[in-house]
Amino acid sequence: MIEQETQPEAVPGPRNAPEGLPVPPATSVPRAVWQVRVRTKLDDLYQQLAVLATHHLEQAAALRAQLSGVEAVLGRSGVIEWLRGGKLEYAWQTIHWVERAMVGLRSADELTGLLPAYRSAAAQVLPADDKVLTDLDTVTGGVSADLLRARVQALLQRCHAVSDEFHESARRLRNRMLGLSVFALVAEVLVVLVQWRSHDVRLLEAPTDAGGVPAWRLLFFVLIAGALGAFLSALPSMITSRSGGLPYKLPFQQGLLKLAIGPLVAVVGIMLVIGGLVETSVSSTAALLGLAIVFGAGQQAVTAFADRRAAELLGPAAKS
Repeated sequence: MIEQETQPEAVPGPRNAPEGLPVPPATSVPRAVWQVRVRTKLDDLYQQLAVLATHHLEQAAALRAQLSGVEAVLGRSGVIEWLRGGKLEYAWQTIHWVERAMVGLRSADELTGLLPAYRSAAAQVLPADDKVLTDLDTVTGGVSADLLRARVQALLQRCHAVSDEFHESARRLRNRMLGLSVFALVAEVLVVLVQWRSHDVRLLEAPTDAGGVPAWRLLFFVLIAGALGAFLSALPSMITSRSGGLPYKLPFQQGLLKLAIGPLVAVVGIMLVIGGLVETSVSSTAALLGLAIVFGAGQQAVTAFADRRAAELLGPAAKS
């Protein structure tokens, strides 16, 4: 899905095509960033098709009709659709298909002139030794037009496949982090409810200066302190993180995961202290909450896997 700068972009055609297909107006106002990029890409392709229609009217009209189906997905989406990413997939895969089909409508001279742009865009997402790039580098003026079109289409198909895989991986990571965050929040609510209903089992022992505090209330404050510790430890990375132009808001999901996991880590850590597995003492409520903050900040050790995976995905995007 070519919705970030690292993806190969179509070379824009003239903004005012004198003949050919008219450029249709936008039928909806984009709401999200990815919809703005789709809208911009559609406008660009419409302009190019208007120029190509001067020599290939029927084929250009068929491609424009294919693009018109994308207009319907630039509206409001439900939660399930947001998680699945079906509209996003459909929009960009349709745009990809039309871009490859447009190569067949261009003359050999046009493709030769566009080769530097195709190479530059592909170099952002493909390794330098990728076969489709090296094959394109061997293209000379004596190559047939059909072979030139085939190699350019192979290059675009390879770039589009890499882009689609990249965005699918980002969406899966977003959904997993969101699922873990929801699970952690539900677990924390259940722990407080169980402690509230149970008068025999106490997950945390109250310090001497808080002997009359109900166990569930003490547990609640420990969870709050753990969330505070998680927030303080995650603040630097949340400020400096970049989204890489993705619509999945990975930095936000990383921060949410840390805030959800931190309280659980704080409760587990204090239970280990009370159980004697960690050599330290808790003599006051302030010490207990301070310890919860420390353990909450320790969520970094648990959520590091998500940070590493997000850095791997966003690393190439940040370089472009």
